[in-house]
Amino acid sequence: MDLDEINNSIIRHKNKSPQTYDKVLDVAIPFYIAHKKLTEELCIMHESKYSISNTQLDVLSSLKLVGDENYILSPTKLYSTMVFSSGGMTKVLKKLEEKEYITRVDNQNDKRSKLVQLSKKGEILLNKALKDVVDLEKDFFSPLDEKEQKTLKELIYKVLKDK
Repeated sequence: MDLDEINNSIIRHKNKSPQTYDKVLDVAIPFYIAHKKLTEELCIMHESKYSISNTQLDVLSSLKLVGDENYILSPTKLYSTMVFSSGGMTKVLKKLEEKEYITRVDNQNDKRSKLVQLSKKGEILLNKALKDVVDLEKDFFSPLDEKEQKTLKELIYKVLKDK
């Protein structure tokens, strides 16, 4: 990543549109670029290694980490736990079902709806993919030592508090 290019972009904004410039852009623009870069790297890895999108992996993760002991959630609860955008939840669930990573099970409380359950095949894929995600994230944040990572976390949490 060319850091001079990022700084030049911020300076250009300040010079060409001073009425819309604020010092917060010195933080916001690099933050957006870092987020985009990390997300792009994750997308490339998921697609190339597992033929799965970030949203699909997010669904599988939510089922395992938020679902009950049988890894089951309602589509509504699933949508509310997503880290990434839902991207058309019905379409995402259909693709995962076609790949046999999830199954749809009857909802005992509401016969009109079906719940979503992580399949054994989905859990196996998820465990491999999440390990790769953590490895990629460790590499992404490796320029920061442990103390700097802790400080970054605290600062991000401070920004997110009450949002």
